[in-house]
Amino acid sequence: MEPPSLASFDPVYCADSLEFCPYNAKQRFLIGTYQLLKTGNASDQAATDDNQELTSANAQRVGRIYVCDFVEGASGPAIVERQRIETSAIFDIKWSYNRVNGRELVGAACADGKVHVYAADDSSEDSYLSLLGASDSEPSMCCSLDWSNRLAESSSPEIVASQSDGTLRILKLGDSCVETVREWHAHDAEAWISAFDYWSTSSVYSGGDDMRFKGWDSRMDGTSPVFNSRRHQAGVCSIQSNFHRQFMVATGSYDDTVMIWDTRNMRAPTAEFNVGGGVWRLKWHPEEPTQLLVGAMYGGFHVLDVAVDGLGPLERAPLPEAGYAVAVERQVSFMKHESIAYGADWCQASDDPAAGWLVGTCSFYDHLVHLWRRPTKSI
Repeated sequence: MEPPSLASFDPVYCADSLEFCPYNAKQRFLIGTYQLLKTGNASDQAATDDNQELTSANAQRVGRIYVCDFVEGASGPAIVERQRIETSAIFDIKWSYNRVNGRELVGAACADGKVHVYAADDSSEDSYLSLLGASDSEPSMCCSLDWSNRLAESSSPEIVASQSDGTLRILKLGDSCVETVREWHAHDAEAWISAFDYWSTSSVYSGGDDMRFKGWDSRMDGTSPVFNSRRHQAGVCSIQSNFHRQFMVATGSYDDTVMIWDTRNMRAPTAEFNVGGGVWRLKWHPEEPTQLLVGAMYGGFHVLDVAVDGLGPLERAPLPEAGYAVAVERQVSFMKHESIAYGADWCQASDDPAAGWLVGTCSFYDHLVHLWRRPTKSI
């Protein structure tokens, strides 16, 4: 049975990313949006579905970050907007899951080619986020970013970012700047996604519209990838390392397929699963190692169970050395969005275990956000 929508929200602009705050005790989340406006149009009269392909000569790419809370009051569940930030069009938003020198930080990958980094301040409701710094502008759009410090605190974490010209960049965060320390040409088309191996952060993964899934050693000069897979049959647009289980990485592609990999042997995936739509977003559950949230573009949103022989569903442990199998099953689907399913995230802590885990999803042309719950599963 499909879970019901608890609350919805219209951010006006096309919605493509959603991230729950990992720190705030409230159920706070961010929405990132992307919109083409005709040049000279400063109002909310955005480009329609028919002219979203306007060239940069006659269109402006704009975006907003919304800070929202999920609240359950006397009149029922609701999404409450707390802050709105006007910015360049946004492709991706990612939190630093460990504080950096005591600060709670979030990065945004933007169409102006920059990575924007914001600091959060819990003491202010209407100015929760403030811009800390941004990287230098690039001639191509910034499509994704990831932080190196998911599993370990660092006073100077790295950020990996991918660009629409196929470039990857490694950035370092200064007091008020975001500095590029290394860059290289990684793909012969748009580099849609970049990600760290959270267990070994010198290892970087990337996926592009050239159908390639590649691995890199960020300490090297970037001329030769560690591996170069063309197992996917279309552009690779989502990658995430499993931060509960070492050696496990999930990838997603326009070919409708989620692939699960063992990083010790990248010749072939350990499992494949067709979700019925291009896989734009993958998110491992914050506490349950087998649960994988999927944004599948024209195929809706899904939760997959990725079971490993020899490991319990809540066991945080490396993949076995040999002789194991991976089984992937669809647990639940959410199909209430009427446009491209892009942004998705788990709430970072369960507020009501008996009711099910809170999930946020957003879609593009209908610019719609839904909050819903994955039903409680039997462990």
